Amino acid sequence: MKNWKLIISITTLMMVISGCKNKQDISLSGSIDYVGSADIYISQQPLHYKYSDKIRYPLQPNQNGAFSLSIPVDSAEIVELHINEQSYPLYIQPDKPLKITINRGQFPKFVAIEGYQKPWQTTYAEFWEQEQALLQRVAQQITAFREGDSTSVLPLYEERYQLAGQYFSQTPFEKLYFQSVGEYLVKRLEYITYNRNNPGFDTQKERQQVLQKARELNFFSFESLHAQRAGIRDFTNAFANTFGVADSLQEKYDQQLMQYDIKRLGYPTLDSARTSVLQYIDGRKARAYAQLHLVAERVGEMPLDIATPSYQNYLEEYSDFPRYTSFLESFYADIKSVSPGQPAIPFALPDANEKIVQMKDFRGKYVLLDFWASWCIPCLDAFPYMREAYQNYSRDQFEIVAISIEEDSLRWRQALEQFDNPWPQLYGGQSFQQPTFQTYRGGGIPFYVLVSPEGNIIRYNDVRPSFNLSQVLDSLITPSNP
Repeated sequence: MKNWKLIISITTLMMVISGCKNKQDISLSGSIDYVGSADIYISQQPLHYKYSDKIRYPLQPNQNGAFSLSIPVDSAEIVELHINEQSYPLYIQPDKPLKITINRGQFPKFVAIEGYQKPWQTTYAEFWEQEQALLQRVAQQITAFREGDSTSVLPLYEERYQLAGQYFSQTPFEKLYFQSVGEYLVKRLEYITYNRNNPGFDTQKERQQVLQKARELNFFSFESLHAQRAGIRDFTNAFANTFGVADSLQEKYDQQLMQYDIKRLGYPTLDSARTSVLQYIDGRKARAYAQLHLVAERVGEMPLDIATPSYQNYLEEYSDFPRYTSFLESFYADIKSVSPGQPAIPFALPDANEKIVQMKDFRGKYVLLDFWASWCIPCLDAFPYMREAYQNYSRDQFEIVAISIEEDSLRWRQALEQFDNPWPQLYGGQSFQQPTFQTYRGGGIPFYVLVSPEGNIIRYNDVRPSFNLSQVLDSLITPSNP
């Protein structure tokens, strides 16, 4: 049933997009030699990697493996052909149909394509083979790199972006070059974070060298920022991490803090570091795009009283970018609708016995909603703290309700047996597209919402089992085991 819901939602999205002005349909057709249970679709880049709706078009081959679909575009762009977790770039242009022949044994190295003016599929296959050799060497050393040991990770990432430049710079596939440049620069910033406490290491000098290199490689241009997975977000976050905020906070609180806690507690320093990068962006369009991501992160991760000033300033400064401001206005309204004081989002989800459980079933007690999945290590790390809180308060006063967004229900059931947590376990599925999670505008997991006995939100994603849940509950409830 959940797959049909996904198809319906995607179909609706396609209809909305197809109705947009100035867009033309491009025809994609072809065949695939084997489908099996594979998830096959085309994706376009959303405006915001985390908070925008995903733009996906499912490929639905017939029994002979043939498929066809139309994608609305207003200009030439790179889209991604996905088969399960693997992806392949396609260059599409208005009024230029492509015929695609997919051999699963060759994917994602090679896809036969008719309709290109040049044999870009052959060029990509040559690049992919060399890139994979570099990434395999990175994988062998990445653990040592994160421990601050001497490795070849940075030279390998440098070789990778140079390789991408040789193949794709100033071509229709230049996005692949800019992506590899961005990933190289982020790795250089991570190198600073992992080595900043080493004797004789000049953090400030290294930081400035990265910024200089970023300018040399034209990283701060709109074309480059637009090519990145998350705009300027990954670069600015890695830059902010070089200031050692995590180390200072963990020393102050004398405990291992999760990344989310560090973001909240260290917000002033981290935000100042992130926004300082904006001075290196000269183009107005590039700056508007970069600030869009920083403002969206504030709205999505910080209390609204902190995020609102920068949000309002953005709307005033960039009113000539209606696509950006419209997105932020809609996103801000969504977040405001799930802020403290608003009613909790209703749901009706099955437990392990297929019994339907609803939000209203828990009226009269405080409820911690926990959105999680078995692949989320921070989710699992929080379980011991949650079990402790669960024992300290009676079921008449406090309940935890776990909502899994695991796509595979079998893995969910296996995780239930493995961890044997005593609170209600519900299955939502659909990963980050799970409707209740989406309505809450969750950006990642673990994601927690604390609901009052009256059914209203009292804490939105700022209460953590490993950090402040006990203190918050103590202010609301008398422990049953003082």
